[in-house]
Amino acid sequence: MNSHREALLLRVAAADERMRALLAYDRTNPLLSVNLTMQQLKVLMLLSRHDGIASAELTRRLGVSLATLSGIVDRLVTQGYVTRTEDQHDRRIRRIHLSPTGREILRELTDGGTKAQQRLLDRLDDETLGMLASVLERVVEVAVADAIEQGAGPDHPGREIDRAAAG
Repeated sequence: MNSHREALLLRVAAADERMRALLAYDRTNPLLSVNLTMQQLKVLMLLSRHDGIASAELTRRLGVSLATLSGIVDRLVTQGYVTRTEDQHDRRIRRIHLSPTGREILRELTDGGTKAQQRLLDRLDDETLGMLASVLERVVEVAVADAIEQGAGPDHPGREIDRAAAG
């Protein structure tokens, strides 16, 4: 790799690190006031895309054991963020659903991030916004291609990313 490219990659990494550090100090971010573990947040985010997913499928997507998932879901049920139901066709299958409270907390988290991003973007001039849009669109194209290359089957997250990026 040439030294110019290496220097550019270091600049990108440094800017990304500074941005993350600045965002970590944003006290308006609702993520800082939510009492959720990373695994619990992952479950809620997966349920936002796959509400009613079977426990076994959720364990596969998270890469955890059924026992681990059970503990995570138990705590989310106690907090009122999710519910469990039996499958209508097979009582051995437990389905996990977002509750209205779970949907609301995810909406608050998403809205908080969107508001913070909007505050920053409002400070940029039109030319800079245009450049940023072009760069981000290109990064999305590369990310979609990479996710698809990494996946083998039609249910791989890369396929979801491709569909999400398209619309």
